[in-house]
Amino acid sequence: MEQFNFDTLTALLNQKIQLKDGSNNIVQLNVEKVSLPRFTTEEYEAFSVDLSSDAEVHCPSGNYLFSHQSFGEVQLFMSPYATDKYQIVVSQKKS
Repeated sequence: MEQFNFDTLTALLNQKIQLKDGSNNIVQLNVEKVSLPRFTTEEYEAFSVDLSSDAEVHCPSGNYLFSHQSFGEVQLFMSPYATDKYQIVVSQKKS
């Protein structure tokens, strides 16, 4: 999770990351937007990642394994907000 951070994801804008579900199905998702919250604290790193898929692909809300050579593999919760649009929200205590 250490490499899955705001700076790494911002560098991946308009690039594909891989999603794998519990049945080992693999989908490529495009990184559309990476955003910081309106209010930040010194104790937590928080950001959101908006992703998109091909129109024929739909992933329900759930935990997925995401991977890319820049951050390795990380399991995260993702929610759809449109047929082919998704969001991951990260809020973690800084070490």
